[in-house]
Amino acid sequence: MTDQRPYWMGWISLTQSGTSVSGSLISVEPDGKGNTKATTNPVTGTTDGGSALTITTGSFLGTTGISFSGRRSGDQIALTYPDKTGQLQTATYRAASQAAFNDALTAWQLELALAKTAADRAAADKKAQDDRNAALVQAVRDRSAELQSMINQLNSGTANRKSQILDAASSIKGEQSDLTQLQADFATFQKDSREPLDKYGACTTARYDFMTSMAYDFNTSLVYDRNSFARVAQTITTNLSVIEQRVAETQQAAKALADAIAASPLSVSGVLAPGVEQATIDTYRSTATSVATQLASLRATDASVFASAQDVMNQAQAIWNTVKANHGCS
Repeated sequence: MTDQRPYWMGWISLTQSGTSVSGSLISVEPDGKGNTKATTNPVTGTTDGGSALTITTGSFLGTTGISFSGRRSGDQIALTYPDKTGQLQTATYRAASQAAFNDALTAWQLELALAKTAADRAAADKKAQDDRNAALVQAVRDRSAELQSMINQLNSGTANRKSQILDAASSIKGEQSDLTQLQADFATFQKDSREPLDKYGACTTARYDFMTSMAYDFNTSLVYDRNSFARVAQTITTNLSVIEQRVAETQQAAKALADAIAASPLSVSGVLAPGVEQATIDTYRSTATSVATQLASLRATDASVFASAQDVMNQAQAIWNTVKANHGCS
């Protein structure tokens, strides 16, 4: 037998008849699965009757049609052969019992099995660690995406507040324009309702000024613009009520990202850095404060315009009541 572990083991059995030899050659290699695989081939050859020996066999350790040149020395044979790369190798076969070969093979198979188990365990441990690391890296990316989403939400909120307060201011300008028109129509009504009046002047001209022109200014134009202002003002108020909640949620997202980065053993590229949200938060808060101040001023203007419009309508109503009574208008 020859013991070439950890690469291979071999067993050769030869019978000589004159100058001819024949027998079998067993080669055993690792199978890569924690065990061994064996190949048995017949061998034939010749000897010079002394120590020189030449034998030929089929496949051997990945080669085909290989020839060995060897030499016997006592109870051992040294065989020289070209391996599958072409390099010359020498294997020395020593006399041994089958039991000795089997014992050596069994010990080797145990070593291979233990090595395979250890390799599998190491591979499993590495995979588990790689999976944990991948999960921690993904957690960083997920937390970064969540923080980015919150930052986007704050930026959107800031843009919305600015747009909404402009809409509110536009509605107030509409109210002021409505009041100006109402006052102009009131001035026309005052002029048209001065005595002396005939029936047509009182019941047609003056009546139209009050019941149509001024009524439209007050009940349609002003109501429309005040309703528009009320709607946008309510939207702004609702949004302003959750400013600090949104800020807290963003800060929580930033902390979650910081915790995820700290927990990850690997550096993760392409993600946000905790703290990047602060500038957005500052702008979000300052815009909300400014909008709240502007809204309070616009509410005061809305109330003032409406009070002035009511006063104008009350004065006009009193004048119309007198004209209607004096001239019997319907």
